[in-house]
Amino acid sequence: MTDEGERVAEGAEVDAVMRGDVPDGNPPSAVPREALPESAYYNRAGADELRARLASETLLAQGPTGTVLMSESGAADVPAAFWNLAEPQTVTRVHELYVAAGAEVLITNTFQASAPALERDQIDPSVAEVNRAAVDDARAARPQLLLGSIGPCGLEWFKRDTPEFRACRAAYREQALALLTAGVDGLLLETFTSIRDLEPALAGLLDVADGMPVLVSFAVDDEGNLLGDGLGIEGAVVYAEKHGAAAVGINCCSLAAAEVSVPRLVRAARTPVMARPHTGLPERTPEGDLVWPEDPEAFARAAATWRDAGVALVGACCGATPRTTAAQADALAEE
Repeated sequence: MTDEGERVAEGAEVDAVMRGDVPDGNPPSAVPREALPESAYYNRAGADELRARLASETLLAQGPTGTVLMSESGAADVPAAFWNLAEPQTVTRVHELYVAAGAEVLITNTFQASAPALERDQIDPSVAEVNRAAVDDARAARPQLLLGSIGPCGLEWFKRDTPEFRACRAAYREQALALLTAGVDGLLLETFTSIRDLEPALAGLLDVADGMPVLVSFAVDDEGNLLGDGLGIEGAVVYAEKHGAAAVGINCCSLAAAEVSVPRLVRAARTPVMARPHTGLPERTPEGDLVWPEDPEAFARAAATWRDAGVALVGACCGATPRTTAAQADALAEE
């Protein structure tokens, strides 16, 4: 089968997963620029640099902020977004450690900072306040590039053109607008496990992106299939690119899953590819603290392999620390 034939087949697989409920190939309608005055504050220069460097380099992203904060003594059950306003100097310190370790791309501490997530975690400040604080905390570390993290909002929907779908889309739109007006260089939808979860997220972001890059990253199992709906990573890539993604990748999966998925991603993708696996599952100490396993050397070897395969953005997800980032930086510096 030709490459084009494979992509057609993968597109058909997506349609089957959605049982015919996939929109046509056109991205969701964006808000007209004249109706989006906030777009005047978007960081266009940063977006241009992000696109150019993704197309020509292998960039090193920071590791997680949330699990580093959760590993602080007594903080295992404190929501990560709470720290952005309550302890901004601590969030900035984590970012600074990643920059010192060699990270070229920082990621905001906003994975769970949509309105539904903040309400669930009983965080009172507004979406705009929490997300702007996160951007300010990261910018204080003087990153080369900054992505605004957006994770699944937690709302369920079953049919389009229903209040549930519109609420999902609106939640993503609100967080995206907050991050873009605060000055991120691009948006990162990460840890999405199904096309159903991704659809309102991409729609909401594209409502307000106005040309700013939207990167999409999936969580997969050790077979390279999405954790939620079982769709192969190739089909997920086809859907994301067809609906406006500027880069595609995997995160918050095992290193073994990444090793299976990355070659398939590189073959399937027409946009830059990302890889950021987690380090393993945490254990709770007798004192109640969370401890994650970490193998910086294994992640360093993987980073070099992925660079040679043409991956544009590498890093590590939950459980990693600046030790892993530093090991990856050393590996990437070697020819």
